Amino acid sequence: MELKEFYITHNSDRISPNAQAMWHYLMYRANQNWWHYPLCLNVPEMAFALKMSTASVKRARDELTKKGYIRWESPGGARAARYYIMSRTGSKYAGQEEKEQKE
Repeated sequence: MELKEFYITHNSDRISPNAQAMWHYLMYRANQNWWHYPLCLNVPEMAFALKMSTASVKRARDELTKKGYIRWESPGGARAARYYIMSRTGSKYAGQEEKEQKE
């Protein structure tokens, strides 16, 4: 359902190919983690997995955040950031608080 809603939204509000790739990667990682949030990932790890530069990953992350596809938090320093995929269908996932659904 999330994938279907992603493409319905994408038809009217396009995002860059790098942002699309990052969203799909985050969906993959969320599935691997049984949708328990947060997803703790660092930029170099995502850059390697997506075959992008770290600057490209940061731009894609900013775009996804601005468009409401994800939310992320930086713990500071070199520690991994915490990522949350925002449901496009209103579904609630394990570890995702109600306030995250509304953002």
